[in-house]
Amino acid sequence: MQKFVLYAVMITSFIGALVGSGINVALPSIGQEFMAGAGDLSRVASAYLFGSAIFTLPLGKAADILGRKKLYKIGIIFFSITLIIGGFAQSVEFLSGIRFLQGGLMAMVFGPGMAVLVSVYDKSMRGKILGYSTAAVYVGLTCGPAIGGFICHYIGWRWFFYLTGAIAASGLIFLLQVKEEWYGDRNEKFDIKGSLCYMVTAPLLLYGFSEISQTQYGLYLFFAGILGLIIFVLQERKAQFPMLDVGLFIGNKAFSFSNLAALLHYAATFAISFLISLYLQVVCGLTAPEAGSILLLQFMMMALLSPKAGSLSDRIEPGKVASVGMAINCVGLWMLSCLDGSSSVVLVGGILIGIGIGFALFASPNNNAIMSAINPKYYGTASSLLATMRIIGQAISMAIVTIVLDVNEVRSITGADNDMLLYAMQTIYRIFALVCLFGVFASLARNKQEELDS
Repeated sequence: MQKFVLYAVMITSFIGALVGSGINVALPSIGQEFMAGAGDLSRVASAYLFGSAIFTLPLGKAADILGRKKLYKIGIIFFSITLIIGGFAQSVEFLSGIRFLQGGLMAMVFGPGMAVLVSVYDKSMRGKILGYSTAAVYVGLTCGPAIGGFICHYIGWRWFFYLTGAIAASGLIFLLQVKEEWYGDRNEKFDIKGSLCYMVTAPLLLYGFSEISQTQYGLYLFFAGILGLIIFVLQERKAQFPMLDVGLFIGNKAFSFSNLAALLHYAATFAISFLISLYLQVVCGLTAPEAGSILLLQFMMMALLSPKAGSLSDRIEPGKVASVGMAINCVGLWMLSCLDGSSSVVLVGGILIGIGIGFALFASPNNNAIMSAINPKYYGTASSLLATMRIIGQAISMAIVTIVLDVNEVRSITGADNDMLLYAMQTIYRIFALVCLFGVFASLARNKQEELDS
């Protein structure tokens, strides 16, 4: 049974990451066919992220009540179906809507997936198994652009959706071999008020922050999101069966600071590949394949070392391992901020290798720390919260890039504004290094405590 669960989770982790990253390569072809502008294509790319951010936390709680495996199976089925439907899209608006649904349905997979995984394996193997799951995500992120580019070039962008839908469905084959079901508390009622409040608050915060530098409405939306967050916390504190029990954060430093560390880490690191790609192609003059091969160094290290880092966190306190990984990335980000137009490509590759090692040392052990600090009753909620921290961190990372580029009036990435682009990149990396430094402090703040899942 254990291996079937592991195979299913690894397949869906891989395909979820591949669908998220591979679509970027297909956007030019999609835009050409539908005569869509940059704004329309941006919505196609971001709709998946927004769908995941809005639905991951509520569906994680639903999995604890209705059954984690049940929701996981439903998510795989409908995620696969919407992928195939996406291949038949006749407008960019329809495709954006389908991408939003895919993000929401993937929330039914990412949330319960980790909860099911830690439910079937002994805690002595938890870090190693979570490492395999994390590695599958990194392989998906690594292969996404390459696979997406190959498919779009030779058989068309629609086949990207057809083929990924078929691969996603294969995860169901393994899950059907598992007869056991896992629950958090079947007797709880679903928190409708809290869920609706969260589902309104999350997009207000994310979209508002990303638009702060563009329009005054972005600032209004962001503050509305802050107000919504306050209302959400107050609602959850008085709810009999809260969607997110805020009491989990009180007196549990390992859980609280591990989630905060995850948020800060992804906020500081997610945009690295985007910025390095621009740097290598626009500033250094490399071709897209050359830039891609250098970027692969980071993802290869992440994929290769994540299982080993997870296994290490089974023997050494996970928080300490994760703190070392984040500290390495803090140094790497500061080194990236020192790059200029004459920096060696070899130096860039070396920094990316270091960041890949730091990422591997952080992600799996931090996941292990979170799941080890919580009662098994809350596994679904905890894994969904972790996924939400990752998604929100990624959105914040790209929002920081957008704000800094706009403030520095970088209007072109064609080579005309190289000096301004380089200055903006250096500023962004310094901001990211500072965010990562706060993350190191948050990671170190969690103290060793007795695991609650024994």
